[in-house]
Amino acid sequence: MPMRGELPTAAARAHVRPSPVRAVWSRFVTAASDPELQTIIAFCTIGILVTFNVALRFPDFGGLVAHLECFP
Repeated sequence: MPMRGELPTAAARAHVRPSPVRAVWSRFVTAASDPELQTIIAFCTIGILVTFNVALRFPDFGGLVAHLECFP
């Protein structure tokens, strides 16, 4: 009993449910630490950076492609 300084039994502690925020955070950490997901994110980030780099280095590339489509 708590009045005598004893700890609650395991059965009394089993009724406490984890908070939904803690459960969601646990699932998020588990998903974020997945090596396959990290690899996919790395490749996508590299692809976006390369796309921005090409778009900034060759700003008229879209016009050039549109002009080349006119010829059969």
